[in-house]
Amino acid sequence: MAYPLDRLDVQILAALQENNQATAQALADRVPLSPSAILRRIRQYRDEGVIAADVSIIEPGQVGERISVIMMVQLERHSPAAVGEFRSHLARSPQVQVCMEISGAYDISCIAIFRGMEEFNAFTDANIAGHPAVRRYEASFVKKRVKFTTAIPL
Repeated sequence: MAYPLDRLDVQILAALQENNQATAQALADRVPLSPSAILRRIRQYRDEGVIAADVSIIEPGQVGERISVIMMVQLERHSPAAVGEFRSHLARSPQVQVCMEISGAYDISCIAIFRGMEEFNAFTDANIAGHPAVRRYEASFVKKRVKFTTAIPL
């Protein structure tokens, strides 16, 4: 069930998506509530699961050269057990940033990041091409990130 958001919730959450390190006072300068009321709401968002995590987003190029890959996977078997096992298999992989079950010609879409082609090849050989649930896969290499955000439109 969706958490019921009022106008102030939307303002607070939008501000937190821009900078989750903002102080309660900085948020109160933007939202017409006291810092303590804002902190109570933020605590409730966390308790209710509206805020799933507080993370730092690292620029890949600043921590060494990386390649980003979009992988599309078509499964051989579509039983709930086979699909669930493969999803879990990918979810445990630290290189996989996003993994979604999708409709259409492919069953799974993933975005993953690797230190280079050698790591990509080792990953696909061990985790995708060699997996018994996989019929086929395609990989597209990201040439340039035009936009990257984790923000949810509110």
